[in-house]
Amino acid sequence: MGFQGLRHGPPEVIAALGRGESVDPSAYYFRTLPRFETSAGKYAFLNRIITVGAGETRPDGAVHRIDEIL
Repeated sequence: MGFQGLRHGPPEVIAALGRGESVDPSAYYFRTLPRFETSAGKYAFLNRIITVGAGETRPDGAVHRIDEIL
């Protein structure tokens, strides 16, 4: 799986994220375009869909909500 995305916001917000601080996700923009690649038959449908995601950076890692484009 690969990701292409964009995260930006005011310098002080990005600096706080870099320090691992909790920041309100409405204070910055975080979007991603995941691409799935699998050879597992059960998940082969993922190879044929287009998705977009919105993310949030938390102190313990990023959280993404991924939606399929119909």
